[in-house]
Order: sequence, then C-alpha cells, then structure tokens
Amino acid sequence: MSTGRNQQPEARRYSRFKLEVDVTVRSPTLGLIPGMSIEMSETGMSAILPVELPLGETVGVHINLPGGSIDQRAVVRNINAFRHGFEFADHRAARKQINEYCTEVKRWC
Repeated sequence: MSTGRNQQPEARRYSRFKLEVDVTVRSPTLGLIPGMSIEMSETGMSAILPVELPLGETVGVHINLPGGSIDQRAVVRNINAFRHGFEFADHRAARKQINEYCTEVKRWC
C-alpha cells in the first residue's frame, strides 16, 4: 500500500481492529469526557472525543466492552480534529486484557 509518491507505506507493529464502543476518559485537566472508540490494538487505541485533550497528557481510559470493561492509563500521542490516538501506559496489562477480549470476539465470528 503506497501513501504517496515520496512516502513509505504505513507499518504497524501490532494489528488494529475496529471497535466502536463507549469510552470514558479521565483527564487531569478536563475531567470526565465521554467518547466512542474507533479502533484498538494491543498497545493503544483511537477514539472520538467532543473536546481536544492536551498532547502528551496521561489519562485514564475506561473502555466498555460487551463482555465487561477495561481500565487503562494511556498517553495522548496524536490528535486530528476530534480523533485522539492513545498509547497504553502499561502495554503488558493492556495486551493481556485486549488478547482476552480478542479471543472472545473470534468465538463470535
């Protein structure tokens, strides 16, 4: 997949999957913010939020999954309009929870 004439294709270390569920972000500067996830991987996620978080801020993320919920600390890594990219602060804990969820999703499909 080419992204442009002089650009390299986008390479990801971990696969992402689409996931549209309610999330709540706990920001030290803006408080509780409701949102909707877009996609997730073992190390992070993207979500649509109604306000712009400070880049680099560490937040709490509560993800409402069909089989339960996940709470993670994450760092705001990028922002594009209302779309925010988060990197989970503790990859190992997130990876375990996400893998358990992914295993459950595979059973449904």
